[in-house]
Amino acid sequence: MRRTTRLLGFCAVLAAAAAATRAQTPAAPSAGTNAAAGPAEKALEAYLEKYLPWDPELKLTIARTNEKAVPGFHAYKATRTGRYPKLNGDRIVYVSDDGKWFFAGDTLPGKDPKPVRDSQDLAWLSTYLSGLFRTSAVATLSPERDRGALKAVAITIETGYVKVRLPGFITPDGKVFLQGNLFDYTQDPRAERRRMIDLSTNRAEGPADAKVAAVEYADMECGYCKFRGLQMDRLLQANTGIVSVRRHYKFFPLWMAHVWAMKAASAADCLFRFAGAGPMFRFKEAVYATQEAMTVGGIDQIAVTTASGEGVSNADFLSCYLHDESFARIVRDMEEGYRLGVNSTPTYFVDGTEITWLEDKIMEDYLRTLFPKIKTIDYGPPRK
Repeated sequence: MRRTTRLLGFCAVLAAAAAATRAQTPAAPSAGTNAAAGPAEKALEAYLEKYLPWDPELKLTIARTNEKAVPGFHAYKATRTGRYPKLNGDRIVYVSDDGKWFFAGDTLPGKDPKPVRDSQDLAWLSTYLSGLFRTSAVATLSPERDRGALKAVAITIETGYVKVRLPGFITPDGKVFLQGNLFDYTQDPRAERRRMIDLSTNRAEGPADAKVAAVEYADMECGYCKFRGLQMDRLLQANTGIVSVRRHYKFFPLWMAHVWAMKAASAADCLFRFAGAGPMFRFKEAVYATQEAMTVGGIDQIAVTTASGEGVSNADFLSCYLHDESFARIVRDMEEGYRLGVNSTPTYFVDGTEITWLEDKIMEDYLRTLFPKIKTIDYGPPRK
């Protein structure tokens, strides 16, 4: 089953599930805004300035709250304003009582909660998430990832092509499920992201000795990925010799909403394997050029034609395309994205800083902090 959804103009997949989770969570009365921020609020503000999507004029109001309480954690409502209105808003975030862990995902109250001793005690969660995602979802304990008192949970979801795992945690009493990953609150989140992002595949373009790594989680069937991706092309091309950026591409097909995105990712992966980054990026450009009219069968045709044109034999390409080895590489990207909190495309991390590109000049403005002489470009009409 597939469905299409939007989040702030982005192509989104887990956002719909997250929104449904939030809707099912009863809200307790808010504690209100503190008249003066204490040390805990100031520490959280300093952390969030590095964790949240970048805004050069970011201002935060932090207040303790009783909404969506999680045992063992302090809950805070963080309200942001800044230069870019589309980034403004608020969210509930959590810091563990011992100050070791940070959580910014969604929470779900347990159904008939009871102590969690083994994976059988997560049957209710499997049933709920299977209905939410409209496919098989199996929750199991992953004790090697336990954090403090929380028990780690892996949600294995059948996408129709492959199985992917989403991270989560549950309180030992089974009262609250946390959908998402925990970050080390004692570390700079930008540095933690850099450690989490694997660049060894080197599926990238730009100078090999570039000073900056820009990582893009994208889906070739996503119209907004095409829109921002082409703008990124123009921005970097207009600043050749000025901006030193190596652009790494990560596969993040939105399996709930897009019918040929996984196939496009496999084709791109196989082109990269046999012919390198240039052919892979040329394939992406060809897909974007015909994206609006692309079909499930059409992606097969353009994949085989591109492979032949790039000097990849039909036998080699078909030995890889839509095979387990190729899907395994795609799944590694997807699961890495889930651990980082990616739930919409495109999502960019530039040296660990999240750039939520909802307004045209956000990426340019951020790169200007690294490369002051960057030139502006014509971004064209806004996407509606």
